[in-house]
Amino acid sequence: MRSQSGLPRAVRYALSRGDDLVRRGDLLDLGTPPSTVNRLLRQGLIVPLANGIYTEPAVVAAAKPWQLFRLRTRAFVMVSPPNTYAADWSAIALQGLSNVGDPPAVPSVIRPGSRRSGSNRTLNGRTRFAAVPDRWLGEVDGIAAVRPAFAAVDIGRRAGRFAALVVADAAAARDGCREQLAGALEDIDGWSGAARAAWAVRHCDPDVESALESAGRLAFMKAGLPPSRTNEWVGEYLPVFRLDHYWAEQRVGVEADGLDKYLLKDPAQAIRDEKDREWRLQRMGIRVIRYSWKVAVGSPEILAGRVRELLDAPPLPPGRLLTWSNREGRALRGL
Repeated sequence: MRSQSGLPRAVRYALSRGDDLVRRGDLLDLGTPPSTVNRLLRQGLIVPLANGIYTEPAVVAAAKPWQLFRLRTRAFVMVSPPNTYAADWSAIALQGLSNVGDPPAVPSVIRPGSRRSGSNRTLNGRTRFAAVPDRWLGEVDGIAAVRPAFAAVDIGRRAGRFAALVVADAAAARDGCREQLAGALEDIDGWSGAARAAWAVRHCDPDVESALESAGRLAFMKAGLPPSRTNEWVGEYLPVFRLDHYWAEQRVGVEADGLDKYLLKDPAQAIRDEKDREWRLQRMGIRVIRYSWKVAVGSPEILAGRVRELLDAPPLPPGRLLTWSNREGRALRGL
């Protein structure tokens, strides 16, 4: 029997069970004749993502670039030999961590147990052969992948500082500390580009919660501004407001503009809430400015200049004000 999509019900069942992916062998095991599989391919009712791994064309059409890259990574790992792990950007995509720009042209995997060295590349993906300690090997939803910290330092060997900082911040936030990144960096000592990867490890911050916050931090670092506290809580008696970047001595707060997601729900209320928030922060003696992706990435010197002006300005009249780290504030608020 056929489903409404034109696919035999057995094929649709296999796709749903495989989270939009199905092996050719699984279709045959379910009783789908090889001739039927070949016909579905000719008719474009299923499409290959790797050798013998299929999905529906509607899934491909609906997927955003990084979603499709994640799907292709899963497919490539599924057809790779045992002891093969999604690596670098493929591992980041599987982990759902922050990324920047467009995904690579093909997925990337590592075979740590192979006796070969170097790498090879096909239309479906790139395979590298390297010694990776077992502690960096894991899986995501049943797909073998290197752990976030190792993926981040591996990316840092080749990526620009912005991309390297984004993934290092994301990995540190996932682990809740910098130590995992430092350990991964030690384990790639001797790899080409290891010294380059060290920069992001030194500057990562486990309290960063978005790529936009990483972009802001990079703008401040490039301009030589004093370090800020990330996602610091402030309040007169208890933690009330959390600021993405905060300079406590100068009472300057800078916020990555994530207002868009609230505007979609209730634009008028979102704007009122934001104005009220800024008024209350001013009452506490805190100057606040906001920035967007366009400014942080496209004109970081403008963002840094605005912040520098506030840092150099005379402070507002002091008031009673306490601060808490991101972790302390969340704990006190039961978050």
